[in-house]
Amino acid sequence: MTYLLDTNIVVFMVRGLKVRENPNAQQRERHRVAQRILERARKQSAAGHEVALSAITVAELEFGARNSGDYEAELDATRRAISPFAQLPFDADDCAAHYGAVRHKLESSGKPIGSLDTLIAAHALAIGAALVTNNTTEFARVPGLRCEDWTA
Repeated sequence: MTYLLDTNIVVFMVRGLKVRENPNAQQRERHRVAQRILERARKQSAAGHEVALSAITVAELEFGARNSGDYEAELDATRRAISPFAQLPFDADDCAAHYGAVRHKLESSGKPIGSLDTLIAAHALAIGAALVTNNTTEFARVPGLRCEDWTA
């Protein structure tokens, strides 16, 4: 089984792994959530499963770093958080076909999701992966997509 990490899961890790002196309650909770995600990823990897990122997620993280106000520090924190995980290319044939089908289905039903989320969902479907996200409500609209929330 492959687990594809959604952008919001990686953002939880990046924020939670930043070291702060005298962290407040919110920062301590973010750290606990980041640790839970990493522990779950370690367990899945130890069990022989792949934990990976879509090229789409990596692109979103690059934008987030550039938009942060401290590009170098944010990029460094992001790279440290994602270093244990494979980065999977978005295949122009399989992923694109899934994207077209998913987007058509969601828009036809009047329940579209964001374009980048649709691309990530299509990537997960194309490779038969479970999507790890805490945005399960939105991704539940995608037919056939298996989602898991590792923040709980």
